[in-house]
Amino acid sequence: MNDRFHMKKTALVLCAVVAVACQGAMNSPVSPSAVSGSVSALNADGSNLKATEPLPIVPLFEQTNTSTTPTLTARGGAGRYETTPMSQRFQVSPDDFATTAAEGMGSVDASGVARYTVAPALTAGRRYVWRVRAELNDGAGPWSKVMAFTVAGGTTPVAGPGGSGQRVPDPAPGTRLPLPDMFGVLQQFNNAADSCPRGLKYVNNPWQDRVIDAFRQQDTRWGYNGKPTRTAADNNGVPVTAAGDEAAYHYGGGPDQGSPDVHLVDLLIGHCGATPQTTWRVFTGEEPGFWTGAGRF
Repeated sequence: MNDRFHMKKTALVLCAVVAVACQGAMNSPVSPSAVSGSVSALNADGSNLKATEPLPIVPLFEQTNTSTTPTLTARGGAGRYETTPMSQRFQVSPDDFATTAAEGMGSVDASGVARYTVAPALTAGRRYVWRVRAELNDGAGPWSKVMAFTVAGGTTPVAGPGGSGQRVPDPAPGTRLPLPDMFGVLQQFNNAADSCPRGLKYVNNPWQDRVIDAFRQQDTRWGYNGKPTRTAADNNGVPVTAAGDEAAYHYGGGPDQGSPDVHLVDLLIGHCGATPQTTWRVFTGEEPGFWTGAGRF
């Protein structure tokens, strides 16, 4: 009888110990920030801070006549789990961040909007790209989408829009100019990573601008396809500027702007996809098109 009583008592004690251990485990979860704060927990772009991507606001994408010392404005990135306020780093570059023209930390107001006034002054007439990211201690969050603007003034833009090539003379009435084969030039621009800023397909973009400028170094008849078959409803509510992966060559006489007399070429496979690739697909006559300078020339 005593042996049975002691065995029962021992079993009850063990059950009590297990219950306490389980209850303690349930009441003490690991904080998400403790896990995500590790520098080994990388984001998709390789950055190591669990923060949201900032949203650039001003200057608007491809804004022109910008001051030589513009104030860049963005809604700053914030921690996904961390509530500590984060610094916002801005970068400005004339060459897609191969070099940096200006860099610094912006001031952040109570609503989370960050502002950075560029210094030193930028070159008049030149086009620049800019971006911003959140930082905390030694950690850095993902960069924002790349934006672009052109500084006002200047007589000869440095590597700016328009090109400096010659223009092939108008063809004889009733004839059209042949399409120049620019695939060799296009292959110099295989990295199309910045060909879809803001996820918009029907606006010109930094990659396409570089390509068209290179084409225009040889013949200023090159421009963008205005894409009359697309509207803002096809472009996330943003008015269509030009197809972001196509080129137009004006083959007729008269002014370029607005002319429907164009050869049309598709320059990218998988535009706005994960891995866009260059191509040279001529689709002249397959759909309506017209020549536009996209506000650049």
